[in-house]
Amino acid sequence: MIRVMVGSTVPTEHLDRVLELYSRLVAETRKEPGCVSYELLQRQDDPRELMLVEEWQSQEHLDAHTRTPHFVAIVGELDQLERAAPALIYNQLL
Repeated sequence: MIRVMVGSTVPTEHLDRVLELYSRLVAETRKEPGCVSYELLQRQDDPRELMLVEEWQSQEHLDAHTRTPHFVAIVGELDQLERAAPALIYNQLL
């Protein structure tokens, strides 16, 4: 299993649009082969702080996800609206 975490900070004026985009991304991604889970989390004490948490059956599934039309289009727009940290990618050991 592969786990991915991507944090981001969203300016208040873009938060509604960013949440709309993530709603679409999450809905489409959950239908993909190899997707075990795909969740967007929001900090309780700062709603501008988001964390995307993903679990994939394999690196090949994750790689295929990053090439899907919905991922490419939505992430392209998100890149203009939020400041994302580098993705943290982990292999499940136990």
